[in-house]
Amino acid sequence: MKVWLAAAAFLLSSVAASAQVSKNIQECQAEDATIDQLIVHCTVAIKSGRLTPAQEARAFLNRGVAFFEREQYSLALRDYNLAAERDPRLSTVYANRANTYIRTGEPSRAVGEYDRALSLMPNDTQSLIGKGTALIQLSRYREAVGAFTGAIQIDPEDANAWFNRAIAHMRMNDPTSAVRDLDRVVTLSPEDAEAYVSRSRAQQARGDLNAAYQDLSRAIEIDPAYSFAYYRRGRLLHDDGRTAQARGDLARAYKLGLDDPWLAEYIATLGN
Repeated sequence: MKVWLAAAAFLLSSVAASAQVSKNIQECQAEDATIDQLIVHCTVAIKSGRLTPAQEARAFLNRGVAFFEREQYSLALRDYNLAAERDPRLSTVYANRANTYIRTGEPSRAVGEYDRALSLMPNDTQSLIGKGTALIQLSRYREAVGAFTGAIQIDPEDANAWFNRAIAHMRMNDPTSAVRDLDRVVTLSPEDAEAYVSRSRAQQARGDLNAAYQDLSRAIEIDPAYSFAYYRRGRLLHDDGRTAQARGDLARAYKLGLDDPWLAEYIATLGN
């Protein structure tokens, strides 16, 4: 009888432990969990010794994401490496590892990781966009355009892909192509003030100052506290010889706290 009671107690204890592990696994994957909660629950789940290799990989991945959000990049990379060891076909591990290399200033390593992610999931637009971003940092602009184009072909509604391809075109001194891409961005995201500011740069680069002015005005209309938009419009007017019109925009940019050496010097001259 005593032996039966001991066995029953052991069984109950095992059930309770399994339930706790299941709870920690769920909490480790919860979208509404805080960063600290993710780290705690994933760690407890990992240390339980009761996870399958696939579950362990997910736990390390999620804890790595939490460390990434805390800007603890070495810990994030450690966990991504452990996740890849447990499940080498988990494509998001390589994409997240690539994102971390972008943050740590290692774009060459990031490109390799994005390629590994894409070999497992070829239609992952975020990996294509990430790869293009890394290629821009490496001044490999034509390849970057190719990566962004791939993302656009998969999802033509992805404004981020169009925006980044425009950046690559600008780096290639092709403002006309950049304007075309940014036209698409403002169609998809008509309230994106940054898109209008970027298009104004491309418009100015190809000599259309009126269109550049209109885009900057639209950006200010969307976001009246956008200091850089006031600065860009003020500089455009100033450089075009319309100094009286420029003064208000430049003063507004300075008042909003824009930190720019040219602007500080300009404001200083107004006091003389």
